[in-house]
Amino acid sequence: METLYVSRYEAIGLNVTEVRALKSADNASLVEYLVEAIVDGVMEHRYAPGQRLIATDLAEEFNVSRAPVREALHVLAGEGVVELVANRGARIRKLTLKERIDFLEFTEALCMLGVRRGTDRIEKGDNREKLDDTFVEIEEAWSRRHAGDFVDSLYRYHIMLNHISGNNFVEFFYRRPYIRFYTIMLADLTPGGHWDEYISNYREIHQIILTGNQKKAVERFSRHISWVLSFMESENVNLN
Repeated sequence: METLYVSRYEAIGLNVTEVRALKSADNASLVEYLVEAIVDGVMEHRYAPGQRLIATDLAEEFNVSRAPVREALHVLAGEGVVELVANRGARIRKLTLKERIDFLEFTEALCMLGVRRGTDRIEKGDNREKLDDTFVEIEEAWSRRHAGDFVDSLYRYHIMLNHISGNNFVEFFYRRPYIRFYTIMLADLTPGGHWDEYISNYREIHQIILTGNQKKAVERFSRHISWVLSFMESENVNLN
């Protein structure tokens, strides 16, 4: 049976009515769709950290009943995306700087595996062309100096790299709603005032991946993450 789950990548260009037309009446999959749609709202700045989410309003926005909305909010609470507040419904979580640093350290391991295996498989099929196309999005977001779009384009780049890697588990976990949510929460810290150095690092990483030099790609990506963590940790010290 065709799944109700329609990711933001598959649904580009479709409105809510068209997306829902692709789905059956399966409630569990409708909940998954709503989870994705709410996270999309954060990514697209329609919902902000700290903002209350009212089930009635969401049900009206997505033209569904309140029951699957409430289920979706409970799923998102389990993912750490929203907080359920007694007698006040749900609100989008605000992450501390320490939490965002911890998250980047955690995702480094996932991304590192994608870089290593993706580099090893870059010559297979049209993998090189796919990754090149995705890197264009990074360049375009960088040229606009829009931090949210830039961080999102980096996320999409690693989605593609993880797909190329052929490791279904790393691809699955990196697509989880909480990964997408926490990623966009980095946008007010990275690239910060380091736009030119950030894009320079990624251009070098990308070119090394295209050469197929697995060891060098991993080393270069690791140095980049260490650099990002250093200025994030410096910010943390300044706030304490």
